[in-house]
Amino acid sequence: MSPTMAPDLRPPDATDVAPDVPVPPEPDGRAPPGRQRRRWRWALGALALVIGALLLTSVFGLPGPDPLRRYPADDLDALVDAVHAEAGPLRTPDDCWRTTYRASRDEAPDGPDRPIAAIDHLRSRVVVRVYADQIGRIDGRNRDAVDRRVAQLVAEDDRFEPNMVVVEASPDGWSPLMSCPLVVRGWL
Repeated sequence: MSPTMAPDLRPPDATDVAPDVPVPPEPDGRAPPGRQRRRWRWALGALALVIGALLLTSVFGLPGPDPLRRYPADDLDALVDAVHAEAGPLRTPDDCWRTTYRASRDEAPDGPDRPIAAIDHLRSRVVVRVYADQIGRIDGRNRDAVDRRVAQLVAEDDRFEPNMVVVEASPDGWSPLMSCPLVVRGWL
C-alpha cells in the first residue's frame, strides 16, 4: 500500500465475504432476512402447537392437578345448560324489568334472556356470574344460595365436578334470592 492511498474503511458486504463466513448483522441492529424468516417460522410453529393442544384437550380433556386440569367441552356445555335450567327465567334484575314491561305493555323486549353462565375455554371452566353490588361485593346469603344450587347440580350428574365452576361477581349476574317487587322499587 502506498503512502498516498487511504485504507478502505467501508464495512464488508456479501460480495466481500467468503462463503463459509457468517454474514454480520445489518448496521441498524436487525438480523439478516434469512434469520428473521426463521424466527417467524418458529413463532408461528409454537403458536400452532399451543392452539392445537388447546383444541385437542377441549375435545378429550386432560387429567392433571386442579389448576391444570382440562375438561371436555361437551361436559362444560352440559353444565352451562344445567345452570341456566336451574336458575329459571327470572335470574337477574334485568329479567324483572322485562317481566314488568311485558305486564304493562303486552310486548316483551326482543332477544333472549341474559346468560349467567358461560364457558371460559382458556381455563376450561364454567364461569357463573353472580349478582354483586357496584363495587363487586357478593352478598354472603346470595353466594351461599348459588353455591348450594351449583353443588346440587354437580351431585346430580357424574360428568360434573365442583372444580369445573368458577364464580365471578357481576352487576347483572344471577341472584337466586332476587325478588322482582324489590328490584322494581329500586331496593336491590
